[in-house]
Amino acid sequence: MQVPLSPRRFRWLDRLSKVVGLTLLAVALEGVLGDWSLLVGIVGLVVGGGTIFLDPAE
Repeated sequence: MQVPLSPRRFRWLDRLSKVVGLTLLAVALEGVLGDWSLLVGIVGLVVGGGTIFLDPAE
């Protein structure tokens, strides 16, 4: 899917989504949020892997 971002901005979006996704996964694996840990882990996977299917507009 094409996104209307320059390659530089897309790279920042990609890095930010990976950091947020990894942080959410780490929180979920620690079990800090109790019953919400499974949901937070799934959201972390979706956020972290969401930019895999995006392409910057050239």
